Amino acid sequence: MAKSDPNLLTQAEYARSRAERGLPGGSREAVRKAVDAGRISAFGPDKLLDQALADQQWERNTRARPGATASGASPHVWTPDQREAGDPPAVAADPPAARAQAEPGYMQFRARREEADAEIAEMNAAKMRGAMLMREDVDRAMFEIGRELRDALTSCARRIASEVASMSSAEACETVIDREHRIVLELLVTSFREKAGAGAKGTSA
Repeated sequence: MAKSDPNLLTQAEYARSRAERGLPGGSREAVRKAVDAGRISAFGPDKLLDQALADQQWERNTRARPGATASGASPHVWTPDQREAGDPPAVAADPPAARAQAEPGYMQFRARREEADAEIAEMNAAKMRGAMLMREDVDRAMFEIGRELRDALTSCARRIASEVASMSSAEACETVIDREHRIVLELLVTSFREKAGAGAKGTSA
């Protein structure tokens, strides 16, 4: 590119511009170091600079990381020579105590997540094996079984009322009532087996 391009400055002109604006790196040596380090882009054999682009790159490539002090990391330390030359400041290594404080939080979160994933996998496997029922299914089944039991007991009383009314002995009444109770209990066992998945083995009505 030719110097005739009005947007391009020589390194000396750019250094003078930074000095006039009160910016760090206001010397030709500081600008040369920035160019050689690749922190700002230069064009052509004369290594000319675009002021706006160079300003953006200088700010982005030499400024301290935001929030470092707030997060507990050691602040950036500028020496007078670095401030003048625009070199990146030295960053002190995080102390071991700070690293130890940050790591447990992540490790605990990861452990909880892995534990939750394992529990979900176990529940899914148990459901597939038929060893676990969904709570919603059980609640719905128990509601239906309870309603059927209520209706059966209600109809039982109405059904045997006239039959026991003519009986003269308690033994005869007990026989009729016991028969009806067995019918209701058998219905209850069947409902559990069909609606809640309970087996009938070992169950006597």
